[in-house]
Amino acid sequence: MDATDSSTSLSFEVAAFNASIIVGPVVLGTLVDTCLFGCLVIQTYVYFANFANDHRAIKFTVAAVFAIQIAHVMCVSATLWNTAVVAYDDPSKLQILPLSAAATILFTGITGGLVESYFAFRLWKLSKRHFLPTVSLVLCVIAQVVSLVITVQAFKTSSIAVFEIDQNTSITLALTSRVLCDVILTISMAWYLKKQRSEYSRTTSMIDRLVLWTIETGLITSLVAVLVIIFFLAMKENYIWVGLYAILASVNGNSLLALLNGRLIFRSVTSENLRMGTLSGSGGGHNKQHPFVINVTQTVRSPLEVFKRDEMEV
Repeated sequence: MDATDSSTSLSFEVAAFNASIIVGPVVLGTLVDTCLFGCLVIQTYVYFANFANDHRAIKFTVAAVFAIQIAHVMCVSATLWNTAVVAYDDPSKLQILPLSAAATILFTGITGGLVESYFAFRLWKLSKRHFLPTVSLVLCVIAQVVSLVITVQAFKTSSIAVFEIDQNTSITLALTSRVLCDVILTISMAWYLKKQRSEYSRTTSMIDRLVLWTIETGLITSLVAVLVIIFFLAMKENYIWVGLYAILASVNGNSLLALLNGRLIFRSVTSENLRMGTLSGSGGGHNKQHPFVINVTQTVRSPLEVFKRDEMEV
């Protein structure tokens, strides 16, 4: 079956046009994406207001993600305009792939690459090993290269139906690589944190919180990517996968900022421990105060500092 026949078989008839599965997912995806962008704006402000001493590379990554997300939300909004306004009186126009949608693919890929690269770096800092971070980076590079190829083809193609058929394998490969990368990073990070749980008894509750937090932020991005794959492969005749894909970049960006800003929690916990240690030491005499302060300092400088102390690190 050639591309023309495939396009004909996949295209919807105007008489049978169903806005709820064509326009609806795009509208809903754009609304969710703008809400997530608002969360990203707040998180970015919180980050720069509280972590001015972070290494320049980390601050540059955050700034780059934020700038890319500005362009991303603009492209998603433009795609919504083409879907809900331009094609309002002629549903057949919905079969045309807008340039803003092609640009969205580009910005989604770049955001995913930046976030996954940073997570791979964090895994290396925590594990001090190269295999799993390298595997993650290889998957990230594969996804990034394939995304660039898809973007080029999207700018060349005018029909969504033809694009879906021609790029079926490439889109599946890019999304699968993203999912595998996210899962490897999430499970590996949780594993290495759990492994250190018994070595630092004073930080047990903090490590448990980090493990849960890592799983939550990592699996959310994986879940969204998996849903995009499922709906893309099973329901190409509607735009549900398009609506989900629209929020993928914002989910990635927010997961990065959530990881970085989460250090505020550990700052407050450490400050509370220091305050409690001072009160406890002052109540028991001079001899009890010094050992307690040493223990708290050891807690701050445990392997958890890979999450809590990014200042002056690459």
